[in-house]
Amino acid sequence: MFHLSRKIYSPILAVFFLLAGTNACKDDYTSVIPYVYVNMNINPTNFIELNIPGGSYYFPEKGFGGVIIVNNWGDTTSPFLAFDAACTHEVSSLVRVAVLENGSGIATCPKCGSQFMIYGGNGSSIKGPAAEPLRQYRCITSNGRIIVSN
Repeated sequence: MFHLSRKIYSPILAVFFLLAGTNACKDDYTSVIPYVYVNMNINPTNFIELNIPGGSYYFPEKGFGGVIIVNNWGDTTSPFLAFDAACTHEVSSLVRVAVLENGSGIATCPKCGSQFMIYGGNGSSIKGPAAEPLRQYRCITSNGRIIVSN
């Protein structure tokens, strides 16, 4: 009887774990910042700020609240980082609060005062009231260009 039960339950358990495993591997994180298609191809030589270690440039017409690209100098795996500039505390469908980087690698929301680590970081909130990090975009370099996408 034990062998019959094992023959019945083994395939059921295998299917269960297979389904549970495939769902667990999905990227289910959804930011409070609404999804906006981003596909940028930037020549950094056109923006002096992107040639300075730790420098950043704000592109207001991209993303949800604009896109900040940061020269992540010294990091060979991620020489540039890109974040949506909308504060994760002040976001709404009508108000887009740009997060302004002041040269320290910390972006500050001018409305609520939240601060985010953008240089060498992942956009995490380091001072509230915002609790969520900035939406980070994929940022790669290819043939001397910066490609930002989601």
